[in-house]
Amino acid sequence: MRLFLGVDGGQTATKTVVGDEQGAIVAQSSGGPSNHTEEPGGPERLERVVLASIHEALGSIGISNPDELTFVAACFGMTGETEIKTRILQRIVRTERLKVVHDSVNALAGATAGQPGINVIAGTGSVARGANAQGDEARVGGWGHMFGDEGSAYWIGRAAVRATLAEYDRMAPKTILTPMLFERLSVTSPYQLTEKYYAGTLSRDHLAGLSVWVDEAANQGDQVSQEILREAGRDLARLAQAVIALVFPRPDDALHRASEQKFLVCYAGGAFQSEFVLASFSDSVSNSDRRTEVRPALLPPVLGSLLLAYRDAGVDLSRSTVGSWTKTTV
Repeated sequence: MRLFLGVDGGQTATKTVVGDEQGAIVAQSSGGPSNHTEEPGGPERLERVVLASIHEALGSIGISNPDELTFVAACFGMTGETEIKTRILQRIVRTERLKVVHDSVNALAGATAGQPGINVIAGTGSVARGANAQGDEARVGGWGHMFGDEGSAYWIGRAAVRATLAEYDRMAPKTILTPMLFERLSVTSPYQLTEKYYAGTLSRDHLAGLSVWVDEAANQGDQVSQEILREAGRDLARLAQAVIALVFPRPDDALHRASEQKFLVCYAGGAFQSEFVLASFSDSVSNSDRRTEVRPALLPPVLGSLLLAYRDAGVDLSRSTVGSWTKTTV
């Protein structure tokens, strides 16, 4: 069988899809996380999770000896650096062509279904990537919680704690975030609140989880929370605007500006579940550049990996074939 493999390996799960030579998705599976290969046991975990996921997918379509099958092409979108992961995958995955990319690359391919455009991801962290019809690409953000992650769930959670501390210092208005955080985190003072994070009792991911409470407070009418979320949306829009300037620059003359084509600005990630974040983001992007069509990602990242695998093998799938993937639940 001539099969193609797409994998999206992340911090929480590894998703796998298999397509045939006509572009039909014939199998899929999911497994545990496969990132952080620099940590002790990380390389072994990556190998174990990837092989198990591939075996499960191939087993579901009756391939009894999955280790003997060679894929026409395989693409892996992976969180973080790709060098170590590439060496491991070259050794364990049987394929004529192997492509290993940063996960923002396959996420972009999925978000726009392979068409020119931009994708902004805002989960625990944030990053934006875009590509035009000429193949020029740019990435903005993705520098982690210490130096970046603007507009992300982590940024929102940190802003909530800072709002509570600012209220205590009488430098900012009162906010219902203060009693909400105190009660739900079982603390009675700002000192106890910050100590939980500085001592490592509560993690970065936990801080990102506070974004849900900020949205809850905003929906209850808390103006401080609403402004935090709106500012997050504006920050994410600035990421998109920076990518637009790099890969979709406006022509200098009025004649070409009149015939400019629209392009997609897609969004994905938990932070966009807040209507305040999404509305602020959409308005900021649309008002700054009328060429943009803001919409949610068309396809998930794992299907972006599969699309890149086909392209790496020189297989040009029709738009209707790729469009049919939207019916696939991955």
